[in-house]
This record gives sequence, C-alpha cells and structure tokens, in this order.
Amino acid sequence: MSRRTRVIGIASACLVGALAVGTATWSLATAADGAATRASAAQSDGDRHGTTTVPVEQGDLVETRTIAGALGYGTPTSVPGAASGTLTWLPQPGQVVHRDEPLYAVDERPVRALYGTTPLWRSLRAGARGADVRQLTENLAALGYDVPADDVFGARTGAAVRQWQRDRGLPVTGVVDGDQIAFVDGAVRVASVVGQLGQPVGGDVLQVTSTHRVVSVRVPARDAGQLGVGRRVRVLVNGAGGAMSGSVTDATPSETEDGRDEVDVTVAFDAGDRRLPAAASAQVVAEGRTERDVLSVPVSALVARGSSGYAVEVVGRDGVTERVPVEVGLVADGRAAVTGDLDEGARVVVPS
Repeated sequence: MSRRTRVIGIASACLVGALAVGTATWSLATAADGAATRASAAQSDGDRHGTTTVPVEQGDLVETRTIAGALGYGTPTSVPGAASGTLTWLPQPGQVVHRDEPLYAVDERPVRALYGTTPLWRSLRAGARGADVRQLTENLAALGYDVPADDVFGARTGAAVRQWQRDRGLPVTGVVDGDQIAFVDGAVRVASVVGQLGQPVGGDVLQVTSTHRVVSVRVPARDAGQLGVGRRVRVLVNGAGGAMSGSVTDATPSETEDGRDEVDVTVAFDAGDRRLPAAASAQVVAEGRTERDVLSVPVSALVARGSSGYAVEVVGRDGVTERVPVEVGLVADGRAAVTGDLDEGARVVVPS
C-alpha cells in the first residue's frame, strides 16, 4: 500500500469518525437530483501517468437520516367495555369496523361504533350539552337522520335518537349510553381481542388501530427533534418499489427496559395505487442540514496536512499535480463540501 493511499484512508476515517460522534444513527446522502450527476462523474478517467481523477462538482449537498422501521397500522389503542352484562360476541383480529357497525356484543345486544375522539363518559339525554353531544349529532347526521349539528341535546336530537334505536331494534328510550355505543376515532381495524366470551364486561375489550398503513420507527429521545410531527420525509417499503412521500403524524415518548428515553414515531405516507405487502421492513429518510451551491469532492480525495487540515491534489492540463489546501464543510454520501483555490470541473486525484 502506498503512502498516499494510507494517508487518504486515515483522512477519510477521521472525517467519518468525527461525524459519527453523537450521531451514530445518521447516514449521509445527497439529494436525488444530485445523485444522477455524481453517477456520471463516477466514471473517472486517468491522465497520461495513469492517475485516477474525478471532477470537482458544484451543487447542493444534503445530509439525510435513514431509520429502520416496520410497515403496519400504527400503535393500538384500547376500547374499554362500558356496557353491563356478559360478552356474547367479539370480532376477529384484522376485522375492520365502520360507523354504526358492532364493536362487540353484550347479552346479545350489539355495542355500535360511532366516530369521535371524546370518550362516552355519561348517558346522553335531553338537556345534555358538550363535545360528546356534538359527536352524537354529527354521527346521526352522517347516517341520514334529521338533527342539528350542535352540542345541545334538544327535541330534534331526541327524535332522531329514538328513530335510530327503532331502526336498530333497540329499546326506544331517547337516551344513549355505553350499552349501545362506543366512540372510536374513525373506522378502526381490530388489532387484538382482550375480552373473553362468556365473561362479564370489565376493563378493555379490544385493541384497535387505524385502517391506514403507516411506518413505525423508534429513535432515541435526543434525536426526536429531527422527526417532529408534521415533518416531511420519504418512505421506502421493502418489496414496494421506490420512495414515497410521507409525513410524521405522531411522536410518543417511551422508555426502554434499561431506562433509556426513546420516542415512537408514526409516519403516514401516500402509496397511491401501489400494492403493499401484508408485512415488511421499511425505512424512513429525513433530510437534515443542506448546503446550497457548494463545491464538493469525494472524501477519498482529501489528503491530511498534519495538524493543519486537509488538501486535494489537483491535476493540471500538463498532467502535473498540485496540492491545494481546502477547508472541509458538510460531508454527505461520501462527498465533502470544500472551499479553497478550486474551480468546478477541476480534476482531483482519488485512490485507484
């Protein structure tokens, strides 16, 4: 191995090692529009002395983070049993429950799903006001009943409730309670069944998720700021083709068994008409720091200058090389942003 090759290897290792401190989960890549340019530039040539060279490039350099995850339906939530009696019917895992369909049955009476984020914490009857009443009226309206979409349980709401009960074969009382409905956050998919047939209702009955496919990842708490809710990302699902656009929809703090703080991140994405596998590994790619319109060279082109920094060996038109000092900036995808007495297109020496 030549002295230059050893020096280049040391320089590259130092740069990569310095970047890895405190950021071991970061992988470095450039933007997609620069990838094609660099692929072309990778066709290095040699001068008359057989030296391998590549051109200095000008463009954007983007730092990205790639995190391993899994395709699924997101974190399950519980459906507590609020009815009184014995469980006589339960859905199967994987079953999807829509508005006004049974979630489970008690004493052979279905407890139906209505959409809403406020739990049913009381009986809803004439004179009641609140967010739970508004959820009830919005559901009745969506089912075709004549109700005002407000948070007051008035005469029209009472009439609609009685008609809904009559249509479902329920006791016509004009009062809605946990024996008849449970609020869930939209259509849900049954993740697991907690309750047991023949047992009294008590505690959670089901675990449910969204019906939409998402990618779940877990990151150390110190890195969670890079994946805040609303952050735009790219998603790669094994076996599903190229990257898809997505965004972070949820970030929930958690803790490992050994006490380390982590964050469970949920990423929604647009699969279009793409067919997704039932289960698969996935990757979430988030962009980090970006440097615009910079000169860059492969990290392997950098030559250590002792304790005074780095240089590159530039090949002149006559084939003679000149060592040019450079300042190193952002490093991404094996390339380093550099400033110094360099021009775009100049050819620098890289290991053969």
